[in-house]
Amino acid sequence: MKFFQRSHTLPDSQGGFSLIEVLIGLVLSGLLMSMVAMVLGQSVTNNEVVRSSAGLSSRMFTLRRILHRDLQNIRPGRPIGVESRGFSLETSHNVLLEGAGPIVVNWDFSSNIIRRFEKSPDLEFENSFFLMRGLESWEMEFLDADKNIWISRSQQTARAASGQSTVKAFRLKLKFDDGQGVTIVERFPYATE
Repeated sequence: MKFFQRSHTLPDSQGGFSLIEVLIGLVLSGLLMSMVAMVLGQSVTNNEVVRSSAGLSSRMFTLRRILHRDLQNIRPGRPIGVESRGFSLETSHNVLLEGAGPIVVNWDFSSNIIRRFEKSPDLEFENSFFLMRGLESWEMEFLDADKNIWISRSQQTARAASGQSTVKAFRLKLKFDDGQGVTIVERFPYATE
């Protein structure tokens, strides 16, 4: 009887990877995957920044357009009322009922948002629009028609109360909680040079 003996050694023709080669391959593939993850993460972040910026740009365009129309249709001889929460004016620009006659518009900058309220006492009509969120602070200045200097809203309020107020334009500075800021300058259509 013949017994077969098994050899515990591998023949030279059967190749494989050593433990060190496998570990080096794992480390290199891990580095490659981490670089891909960083690139994808940066891509997602950039995409969010672009979307946020585009959204802010679109909302800012709407805000400027409505504010411009309010001021271009302001009733001659009517003052702009400036308060701690915003300002009000009488205009013929009505968002929902175009050409419906004079309305009182209040721009409200309180509670970190920008809102526009319109009210027509003659038509018993009220409406409000939410325009933007994330407002950190706002500042309003007026261009004095006589001296060509910018004055603060408190100075303008004092001058308006005394009846000695003539302004050509106003400047509205908005600062948002994401660090972005916007300055809007609008001329009053009935201001005299």
